[in-house]
Amino acid sequence: MTKQAIVTILLTLVGFAGYAQNPANDNNPQPKEHTIIGVWMLESETAPDGRTTPSIYSQYTRCKIYDADSTYYTVQLHAVGEDMMIIAHEKGRYRLNDSLYMERDRVMPFEWVNDSTFITDFMGYKERMVRSTTMTEERKQEIRDLVNKYPDDADAPVKHFVLSTTERQLKKQNMMFLYIIIGMAVVAVAVSVYIYKLRQRKREIERKLADIEEEHTLRPVVVADAMKQVENEFFRSEYYLDLRRHIEAGNNIRPEEWKELERRLKMVYPRFSSSLYGLFNLSPTEYQLCMLLKIRSTPSEIAMVLNKDKSTISSIRRRLYKKVFDKDGSGKDWDEFILSL
Repeated sequence: MTKQAIVTILLTLVGFAGYAQNPANDNNPQPKEHTIIGVWMLESETAPDGRTTPSIYSQYTRCKIYDADSTYYTVQLHAVGEDMMIIAHEKGRYRLNDSLYMERDRVMPFEWVNDSTFITDFMGYKERMVRSTTMTEERKQEIRDLVNKYPDDADAPVKHFVLSTTERQLKKQNMMFLYIIIGMAVVAVAVSVYIYKLRQRKREIERKLADIEEEHTLRPVVVADAMKQVENEFFRSEYYLDLRRHIEAGNNIRPEEWKELERRLKMVYPRFSSSLYGLFNLSPTEYQLCMLLKIRSTPSEIAMVLNKDKSTISSIRRRLYKKVFDKDGSGKDWDEFILSL
């Protein structure tokens, strides 16, 4: 047995003895000046021979979220432009007591470098973790939900999930534009100013359409493959098959079912709704029509679900194409644009 293994065993025994003798450990005591609660990224790992490897393995960075209830969540992150791809790993319990850290069956020496950096040592491998302060609460909750739903399983294929960081910003920008238009109508701003705003909006739409096209063109193969995998799983899911039967039967969709469909689409196509709201202020019916097109429903099926004539559905599709592209087009042209998002 190596010297390092003996040291690790002794540390484990000391750690368990300390936890058994001191019930206060259950309250996860922290040094007064530092706290481990928050988001941490692996900066580097140093091997027993002194060699240091960077934090990125196969383009992914390990991330841990430590909560106040002694729960941690581990994922791998990969930033691609404004999007974030993650691979969910595990959820577990942790304990930190002075210079010892425990998770699962491991008790490790623990060292605070400063309030934003700590080091753990397991079998001579030292991991240096740094605090991240940029992750939003919404993003942290998305990660927790994915880890809870898709824990690491060595016997199952690796699941990738792409999370969008721009959707709320685009919705806010869209609402701001709406307020500007309302304000212009109320105060009766001169026609010349109104035309200027319309032209400005047209340029903005053209720029966003160009950005969407560029994002599709430059999307890394690993991201495209991951998104295709998620899409294929969605169209094979029991949820989608049940929804198809519901739609084919001509049944109406209840409000809570619309919300569930929107949630599912955001998991499969993270930037679908943000791209639409960024281009135009859609009405509820127009957005529902676009969601049904995205799940490959026919115009006849959409007409039955929305209680509209088929001619009305065709008219809405042509009108949306005209508003976004500022030129005449068919309903099929709009369908192809929606499927491309």
